[in-house]
Amino acid sequence: MARDAASRPADRKRHWLFDFAPLAACFALLISLGFLPPDTSSAEVDATGRLSVCMPSNYPPLVTGNAEAPGFEVELVNEIADRLGWRLNIVTNAAMGRDFNPRNWRINRAQCQMLAGGIVMSATTQSFLDTTRPHLQTGWALISRSDAALADIDGQIGFYAGLTGLDRIGLGQYLRQSGISPKIVNTANALRSDLERGTIAGGVTEGLLAASMADDNDLNVTLLGEPLEQFSLGLGFWKGDVTLQRKVSSVLDQMWADGTIETIAERYGLDSVFLCSPNGASCG
Repeated sequence: MARDAASRPADRKRHWLFDFAPLAACFALLISLGFLPPDTSSAEVDATGRLSVCMPSNYPPLVTGNAEAPGFEVELVNEIADRLGWRLNIVTNAAMGRDFNPRNWRINRAQCQMLAGGIVMSATTQSFLDTTRPHLQTGWALISRSDAALADIDGQIGFYAGLTGLDRIGLGQYLRQSGISPKIVNTANALRSDLERGTIAGGVTEGLLAASMADDNDLNVTLLGEPLEQFSLGLGFWKGDVTLQRKVSSVLDQMWADGTIETIAERYGLDSVFLCSPNGASCG
């Protein structure tokens, strides 16, 4: 009995420490946050009056390399810069158009404050980039002269991989299960040429590219749904550059509200299927 009585103060002291340990950890975290450097990302762009944006050199219809119609996202970021009173400096990076994984692009803060031209909002991207809300979506798409479903196309189907980030294995399994053995071509021009000559009845490729090809021809584009995955696209910012991300997002909200984004999209053949309007169907 004497030993039990003597142990009670020690137990109470231990419980007291356990009770206050989480509270002490929270105070320590709050104090440490006070020593973090302030987010000056927006103020730095304001000070120089210039916004540098990393983009692929060619990824139609987002970036075309054509001065008269430079691409949907080139016009988008140019409008953002204009509304904020900044000059736009585009830094091209060819690797961005070949791969969805931003870790392979070798881009850093010294090159640009914002990334555009096909920023897929995947877990990998958002592990080191902050993004705006999505404004586009893409995935595998069927392009053809009819509005028939993929399984109902009568004739040979062509296939062009386009962006390497889309799941080719999942598409291959889907096509085999549908009884389709596609003709593989190596370029978008080859797929377009086969469609125009009628040597294939339809083609499967990345959705935005399909929309770009259909824009100049009498072709239909259908984004393929489940079980195939679709991807949302937005604008990217370095982690912690919250003030810049919020300022750009605010301008995007204005551009959705006054119809500017739909107007730009229409010039590049991007209809509502590809747009992630805040008032329309949500994108993932």
